[in-house]
Amino acid sequence: MLSAEAEVESLRDSVAKHFEVYGVLVTPLALTFQIRAPAAGIDGPFDALRQELVPKDYIPTITQERGEILVHVQRRPKARFAGVQVNLILLIVTVLTILFFGGAWNWADYSGKPILSAESIGYGAAFFSVPLLAILGCHEMGHYLVAKRYHVRASLPFFLPSIPPLGTLGAFISMRDPIPNRRALLDIGVSGPLVGFAIAIPVTLAGLALSTASAPVAATGVGEAIQPSILFSLLSLFFPLPSSYPLHPLAFAGWVGLFVTAINLLPAGQLDGGHVARALLGRRQFYISWAAVLILFGLSAFYPGWFIFGFLILMLGVRHPPPLNDISRLDPSRMLVGIVAVVILLVTFVPQPFVAVGNERALRFEDLSGSVLSEYPNVTIALNSSRLLVFAVNNTGPARENVVVSVRPNNLDRFGFVIRFTAYEIGGTNVSVNRDTVEFRLNASHGAILDLEVTAPLTWGKPLPETVTFQVHAATPDGVATPADLDVPVQVTS
Repeated sequence: MLSAEAEVESLRDSVAKHFEVYGVLVTPLALTFQIRAPAAGIDGPFDALRQELVPKDYIPTITQERGEILVHVQRRPKARFAGVQVNLILLIVTVLTILFFGGAWNWADYSGKPILSAESIGYGAAFFSVPLLAILGCHEMGHYLVAKRYHVRASLPFFLPSIPPLGTLGAFISMRDPIPNRRALLDIGVSGPLVGFAIAIPVTLAGLALSTASAPVAATGVGEAIQPSILFSLLSLFFPLPSSYPLHPLAFAGWVGLFVTAINLLPAGQLDGGHVARALLGRRQFYISWAAVLILFGLSAFYPGWFIFGFLILMLGVRHPPPLNDISRLDPSRMLVGIVAVVILLVTFVPQPFVAVGNERALRFEDLSGSVLSEYPNVTIALNSSRLLVFAVNNTGPARENVVVSVRPNNLDRFGFVIRFTAYEIGGTNVSVNRDTVEFRLNASHGAILDLEVTAPLTWGKPLPETVTFQVHAATPDGVATPADLDVPVQVTS
């Protein structure tokens, strides 16, 4: 171990390789070297000094005080970090929770299939778990790779398991070296959100396309619960979706990816947005950080989760530590990148991300646009011919229901009418039938599309045309949910 004098001399030699040193100040906290700035600027020499000293457990910083440029060198205790096995264990656990508590849960809610069925697990993984893990993982790897580019040690991503409906609380990386300068602070901070954002957009578009192509008529519990951001609403314009249709799990994964981007870009504490704000605004970021926390507390009136999030930021620290080199400013191109990050925050943030689903257990009939039906319009049928009627029944309540839909013929069967359900569809799965009563299970706020075939008799012993009426009735076997009735007036013609 070096003596104090030898240590001071060794550090002076290191600093002198990169700067002209004209004075040394010894304090209890650090060695301070008075230097003259090179004509080419301080960025390159200081970064070279940092890369030389940090592996030796010394941390250099550079400041400008009273017209002097000072390099401060402090000794850092040797740190002990968690091994890669911790990252691996958390990844395995998170894969399991996001597979069952995320993917299978959301696919079952979308399709009406049992959670532990092969379809729910397989399709849930393909359309929710894998896309969401890709967004979160690529977000963190963006940070990791840019940190490596700046020779800043960082851990591999730590994934966090959770409960439904996501199965994960996200992921994070641990920065094991201080950030060298504002340029690195902005690049490392913004890289994760930009990468995650770039992946979330095509995921969202593909999910919206699948929602319009295969969705049942009704919103899933998830669709009812989430609110769109400005960007999500704009992307929805490419695939117009009636309000009563559910979001495909892939679209929900895209929504989560955009929402995670917004949360990370909040300019508070040491969030990614805090890094960006500190790089752009310097010490003034402290005021922006406090403003963001206070806004979150205010928004908790609409969504209580914001209070918890704001409180966590407050406990972890509102003030962002400065980079080692806080003198050098950002170039115009990086200023533009910072402004782009602010715009992304504005178009992806949702003040009230989730809303409560109603508690009343009820059923209702709808047409394919989602409008409520009490009477089926314009049914005309000729003798000895058939007519196919298509409509939907929706479970508007907050719980799963067994639903029985039956035909009440009002004596039309005695005159030779045959009225039978031929098929029903739930979550893109079509079931063929041939009977006047069907029974199926609907998840909360879920719907089924019904095909009903009406066949008129060969003859009719009354003057034509004549209008007759039958009824379709939907109810739950326990009789708790409010039932629904659909009147079907039929004009019989020759």
